[in-house]
Amino acid sequence: MASAFNLLTAGGAKFDKSRFKNDFELFAAKKDRKGKGKAKAKHTEAASSATLPHSLDFFGDHTSAQNAKIVRSDDEPLDSDSDADSDSSASSSSSSSSRPAPPPQKITLTGPEPLPKSLHTNLPSLVNHESCSLASKSGEPLLRALKDASIHSLWGVQCAVGGCLLEGRDTICVAPTGSGKTLSYVLPTLVRLGDPARSLKDDEERGRGIRAVIVVPTHDLAIQIHGVIRAVTRGRAWRSLVLTKATEKAVCESSPGSVVVQSEEKGKDADEDEEGDAEDDEDEEDNESTGSVNEFAQPTPGNPNALGVDILVATPERLHHLLESKRLSLALTRHIILDESDRLLSPDFLPQVEPILAACTHPDVQKCFLSATMPSGVEVLAKKWLKDEGVRVVVGVKDSAVTTVDQTLLYTGSESGKLMAIRNLISTGGLPYPSLIFVQSIERADDLHKSLILDGIKVDVVHGGRAKSKRDEAIKAFRLGHVWMLVVTEVLARGMDFRGVKVVINYDFPQTVQSYIHRIGRTGRAGRPGKAITFFNTEDSPYLRTIANVLRSSGCPVPEYMLDMRPPTKNQKRQLAKAPVKRKSVGGGGRDIGREKGKKKKEMIEASKRRKLQQNGTGGATAHA
Repeated sequence: MASAFNLLTAGGAKFDKSRFKNDFELFAAKKDRKGKGKAKAKHTEAASSATLPHSLDFFGDHTSAQNAKIVRSDDEPLDSDSDADSDSSASSSSSSSSRPAPPPQKITLTGPEPLPKSLHTNLPSLVNHESCSLASKSGEPLLRALKDASIHSLWGVQCAVGGCLLEGRDTICVAPTGSGKTLSYVLPTLVRLGDPARSLKDDEERGRGIRAVIVVPTHDLAIQIHGVIRAVTRGRAWRSLVLTKATEKAVCESSPGSVVVQSEEKGKDADEDEEGDAEDDEDEEDNESTGSVNEFAQPTPGNPNALGVDILVATPERLHHLLESKRLSLALTRHIILDESDRLLSPDFLPQVEPILAACTHPDVQKCFLSATMPSGVEVLAKKWLKDEGVRVVVGVKDSAVTTVDQTLLYTGSESGKLMAIRNLISTGGLPYPSLIFVQSIERADDLHKSLILDGIKVDVVHGGRAKSKRDEAIKAFRLGHVWMLVVTEVLARGMDFRGVKVVINYDFPQTVQSYIHRIGRTGRAGRPGKAITFFNTEDSPYLRTIANVLRSSGCPVPEYMLDMRPPTKNQKRQLAKAPVKRKSVGGGGRDIGREKGKKKKEMIEASKRRKLQQNGTGGATAHA
């Protein structure tokens, strides 16, 4: 027996590396080699030929054979609404890359005659435009940076919007999600700026102040857009900043307002600012005060030698706070862009956005408003800020969902049915990674996150209640593939682009058509196929027909009974706009003892504080008597 056992196990399993060389190199770990000359060249050729199949490239970050020489840092992924690593269309197939492009759609331009001409799909047309051409000293670094970022041609929306902006026309653009809107305004803005502020020190008019401002509704989207700007400006000393508490001082010094911040008063309030930092990090839009303003200080012209900011990416709350306190001036701003403009011009942000637009007093200021959805009322409001009502660019059908997403509606019956449906999709392979799950509130996001964690899934949660640093860490881990699922709220519904997201789950039924379109737009980007599954229960039935109409307009099958349902009444729409549908706890289980204890403890603390205040008031009144 011993000899037979030794005979069967002595050799072990063998793997013929020479026969399966190419397959072995796909999964072999990269090692630093000291070889030079021919050995190093052979290693480079082998690495360039070792490409993952498209079906295995889940996150889209594996280097293709054509782009093997391009090196990109994982810490700075080029994930934007532009998805700037693809080629344009089949018409330029000679220079196309392996990544798909958005499906060709009709582009309609309306506005005062003569209408601007669209750019050609090749990149040189961007820097050689007849109205605004760049010298080789300025144009070649931009083209080289685009090539290094795997951008070989322009897409449809980039050609149309780019042509409008380069001719100096104000523009309003409505284009589907994932069609390339971010680069459609970033590239023309860089061309019109010409040179960085650092190289324009002698030109006081062009190199001072905040030269261009991009306003977005969320901090997460601002970080993403800033990453795109950095990717396409490599090679030159462009100065682009995201307006945060850390960069606030530098921004104010670059374009100071008429009021001075007193250092002594600022020191007195340091403790209060530190106490407010924790709450500030947990807000989606932070609007805390960063210093005491002396309202009686004399206006000062500021530092004439201050270095300007080329592009400032900001959220409306903080930017409005600096303008209102007169610590910042936008008098020299020549370009202002409102991304997700329908959200920014909604009643929630309009009180902050209007003063920002009014502060841009330069006679040659150019405005551009973009979004995937644009209700008629918001569009009328936007045109009031544009010169001659601007040029209107519509890609495809206005306010429609992207056609590359397979959309389905799934009846789950109850809250427990939703959780069972999620687990069933995971177990049967119907929810491939990476994927996003949308819920309607912070509490429900945390509850669903805990439930999926207990199931052993690599999942994280992102919402306005988490600190910005935690949100940034979760998003970065999701981009790198360390996290497979993200449970998110409406914070990530707009503008965010995660390469390779295959499925979006609307765990809670969306409140509006616009919310639905932006949610499912996180997949199916840049022509890639995607899937969106929307759960609904009985309480969602009054609003089911509106979403079913969106599915039908996108070519997705819809049961007839959904289209025959009664539309929601005006009262129901009004109630839904004020607050989302009330739902039971996630999972539909019994009492949540932990939450009840926490709520009871909070109520006891508040009652104790009230009693102390009453006692102090009574004691003070007695002593006074």
